[in-house]
Amino acid sequence: MSLIRLPLIVTWGLVVLWFLLDVTNLAAGGPFNINWIIPAAAAWLSVICLRAGRGYGGFLFAALLYTAGVRLLIILLAVLGKMAGLEGEYFTWGRNVLFGLVIPHVFLWPVVTFIAGTLIWPVLALAMRRRQVSYRGAAMGVVVILLIVFIALPYLISTLYTGSVGSPRTARNTPADHGLDYEEVTLTTSDGLNLAAWYIPNDAGRGTVIYCHGHTNHRGQMLDQAAFLHENGFRGMLFDFRRHGDSEGDLTTFGYYEWRDVQAAVRYAVDERGEGGPVILWGISMGAATALLAAAEISGVDAVIAESSFYAASETLRSDLNRMFGLPTVPFGFLTGTITELRVGIKIDDLDIGRAVSGLEDTSVLLVGGSADRRMPLANNERLYAQIPGAHKEIYVAEGATHGDIWEMDREAYAEKVLAFLEKSGLTDESDGLDSPAEGGETDGPESPPEGGDSDESR
Repeated sequence: MSLIRLPLIVTWGLVVLWFLLDVTNLAAGGPFNINWIIPAAAAWLSVICLRAGRGYGGFLFAALLYTAGVRLLIILLAVLGKMAGLEGEYFTWGRNVLFGLVIPHVFLWPVVTFIAGTLIWPVLALAMRRRQVSYRGAAMGVVVILLIVFIALPYLISTLYTGSVGSPRTARNTPADHGLDYEEVTLTTSDGLNLAAWYIPNDAGRGTVIYCHGHTNHRGQMLDQAAFLHENGFRGMLFDFRRHGDSEGDLTTFGYYEWRDVQAAVRYAVDERGEGGPVILWGISMGAATALLAAAEISGVDAVIAESSFYAASETLRSDLNRMFGLPTVPFGFLTGTITELRVGIKIDDLDIGRAVSGLEDTSVLLVGGSADRRMPLANNERLYAQIPGAHKEIYVAEGATHGDIWEMDREAYAEKVLAFLEKSGLTDESDGLDSPAEGGETDGPESPPEGGDSDESR
């Protein structure tokens, strides 16, 4: 412990300073990056251990002990920032504690310290002691590094993304909690999977809306949206994608096979129930991308409301590796993508939503995004808009909203935009009148609809 005392105290001071800069937004775009502490600390600890006569094993123990002390402080500051509402760019974990806090600080950064230390140790050992034998202790570490970096780490990230770790989340509420009559139904996909679903009938029969939830979520995610459009005369279908909720399936494929789940929902509503009226798909994140893919693949879809869709899966993977895990896209983007393709049996480059929407000439599309969404930035919708042919397309921007929370943050304006989009697309009987949020029940959004036109940006 005495060997790491001074480096640990100095690092704690820098971490606290960075925390203060981060939560006050003074560090944005600055030249200092807290991650540079890792190689600097590895070099410092190498010198200390060499002067104390310690070998590679002693250095490695000291480096990992030092890392544990630093990461514990960062976790504590992140929790403090979250509780106090001061979270900044670095000291936060977003919506997911496992991905944003536990895995990076308990697993990834100790691995990075191990890698940096193993690469730096032999260089300093040879410079200070002039003995080649000093390198032997690190040789096995290099082998382990190669296995961890190029196989284990990408494999772990791949399994986390495709949902093969842990049990899926399931819905706690049902349509009955929103005062809706519904039926529990089972959908069967073209490749033989059974999907759990709720069917919400409606005597008004204006059409059927199929709701497509996001990655790692469940059919209950869009219950409030379903209740809102039910008030306006639409039937509803909410289902769990494969490997989500109560549905069958071993892996998630981000839309590559999930479009067949949407197809099963459409076929159930149209063929088995014999329902008339337009068919509308409304999806969030992965559900939005899948809805756009499904509309391009199957017939009978009249409109798509796509909230926070990705443009291409390969782009989102690379962005997530850097944003969520702090890993460079080269080579981890290629490695993680390749391992995922081999494990799941897909081609990630085929998950190109921009290419798919070029076939939606006869489908009305509303692209929705939050101005503060870092994961699925507004540029995605702008690029998708450019690829959709014809004039039946609109973009809606919710100011200040982040990923997956647009309905909660912007309910009234978002809801009015959806109704206006459906009316403009000719998918409602305007003479009957649609219930706006202000008329139809409780709302928690802004008091007035957004200003602006129906194209590019409505807010």
